[in-house]
Amino acid sequence: MQFDTSGGLFKICEWLYRLALLNMLAIGFTLLGGIVLGFFPAITAMFSLNNKWLKTEEFPIMKEFWKAYKQQFVKSNLLGGLIVVTATALYIDFVLVQNFNGILYYLILSSSATVLVLSFIVLLYVFSLMIEFPDNGLMKQIKRAIQVSTLFPLQTIWMGLSLVSFLFICWVIPGFAFLFLGSGLTFIAMYFSQFALKRLDKYKTLPSNVRIIEERGALHGE
Repeated sequence: MQFDTSGGLFKICEWLYRLALLNMLAIGFTLLGGIVLGFFPAITAMFSLNNKWLKTEEFPIMKEFWKAYKQQFVKSNLLGGLIVVTATALYIDFVLVQNFNGILYYLILSSSATVLVLSFIVLLYVFSLMIEFPDNGLMKQIKRAIQVSTLFPLQTIWMGLSLVSFLFICWVIPGFAFLFLGSGLTFIAMYFSQFALKRLDKYKTLPSNVRIIEERGALHGE
């Protein structure tokens, strides 16, 4: 008896296996890096593998995860450090703002809320962009993440809602979270990011450059 490997049920089971294995690898490599130094490289490696799977590439999972983990180790931790510093600063701002009154209270609160929203938007895209454009600097990736999100606001909203919905499922079903939390979130983010980058392709003017025509808000890659 032969199994139909092209059927929908088989594909679903294959993806569940991949994502569960990827999540376990991420947990293991996070521990390997002493949690603090291993967490963000493991996240980046999950993005890398999901990116390849979405492009229908086949590869040895363990070997490819280790390769991506090593290649992005330094840049991922630099990004992680920036995320931690930003989160800490925002927490302090939201705590301290309670001590102010009047217009000063609203000015500080609105500025902190703006930074919070921008930080969340950057998180939606920056890891995916690090995988797609590994040679670009970190600040350029952050700038590009903001630009992509503003070019496709509806997609960014759907992306955020999808991630929040998935987090809710993981909160309701802890066992599901153990198997798919990290890999599922990175898969969703990578899927939407790939969709955005495909839409950007028609605006490229140079094959070796990433560029959006200036009329749409010019995203340049020197």
